[in-house]
Amino acid sequence: MAYALFIILVAFALLGDARIFLFVLNRLVFGNHRHEQSPWSWLMWFTPPVLLVLTLLFWPLHQWVDRFATPWPILSTIGAGWLFFAAAVGIGWIVRRLHLVLEGEKPVHGVRTQAPRVIRLRKAHVPFAWLRKLGAHNDIYDLEVTRHEIFIDDLPPAFDGYRIAFLTDTHVASFVRREFYREIQAQVAAFDPDLILLGGDFVSFNRHIKLMSATLMSDLSARDGVYAILGNHDYWAGAREVTDAMTARGIRFIINQNVTLTRDGATLALVGIDELYRGEPDVDAAFAGVSGPTIGVSHHPDVIDILDRRRLDLLVCGHTHGGQIRFPFFGAIVVPSRHEWRYAAGFHRVGRVLMYVSRGIGAIPPLRILCRPELATFVLRRSLR
Repeated sequence: MAYALFIILVAFALLGDARIFLFVLNRLVFGNHRHEQSPWSWLMWFTPPVLLVLTLLFWPLHQWVDRFATPWPILSTIGAGWLFFAAAVGIGWIVRRLHLVLEGEKPVHGVRTQAPRVIRLRKAHVPFAWLRKLGAHNDIYDLEVTRHEIFIDDLPPAFDGYRIAFLTDTHVASFVRREFYREIQAQVAAFDPDLILLGGDFVSFNRHIKLMSATLMSDLSARDGVYAILGNHDYWAGAREVTDAMTARGIRFIINQNVTLTRDGATLALVGIDELYRGEPDVDAAFAGVSGPTIGVSHHPDVIDILDRRRLDLLVCGHTHGGQIRFPFFGAIVVPSRHEWRYAAGFHRVGRVLMYVSRGIGAIPPLRILCRPELATFVLRRSLR
């Protein structure tokens, strides 16, 4: 009985070790740093051996269970302490995931979502559907067009039915099929948007800036224009080169700025907020003179922490890639955010802000598991009080 309990605790402790490493990875290494090389990157290599050493201290406990004696008292004490701590972390992770799975997605007030359209540009390389549902398929060329209606009580009637397309984290690269970018352009055109918003991370490397401009940005158009902000990879690849290449295509950047969209004398504010950690976000400048119904775009969902009760009827963000590699039951585990999986994807209502986090288009590395690339589309609707 004691031995069986020990094995169960060890299993939960191993899960706890994984959760602790993910906490360090998400919040410290990837979640908050200004430069491409995080000052905390050493933790990626330091944490695993430390966890391994602590886990190896379970061996004296194994001996104790077998012999009912403690051969190495100090090591056994440390091992016992770590066993119970790590097992508690692992059990907590399981309990939270069970709660989220059983609870399901809560409906978000003011939102109606329709079934998405999935365009598969590559045949499944695994023939069994049940295996694909478990993650045995790279979703990188399975483009998903998500469709949402946003209800705003005081939306001017002239903007009822206003159509917005949102692309983010394209990470244009030479190894991606050109057909994929052409399909994205075709789907945007088919949606017939009034406005296109671009959420940053257009490229990962400087050498792909010209390719990005010539492929994905060559044929994007909307009645009220295409507006963009920068992402962290754009800053690292070369912010000036990215903005120059895209501005030449008629794309307007609204970094810590706002513009007024007009329809039949009615107005709707559009706000752009700079990237939270690599840029210089200035919320006061972005919202200067803004009142009434407002939509916004920023790269990182953690921007929600600095909005200070400001109103945004729709804020679109990216950065997380939806986790990019998801696991059955556990979902997204590597999410570069101080909130980890909380804002990995989808709608979130926080105070006076309705935020949508897109899974994005691209992938670095080129691998998506249970997490399709996304073109997000929105239609604004007027709600009567």
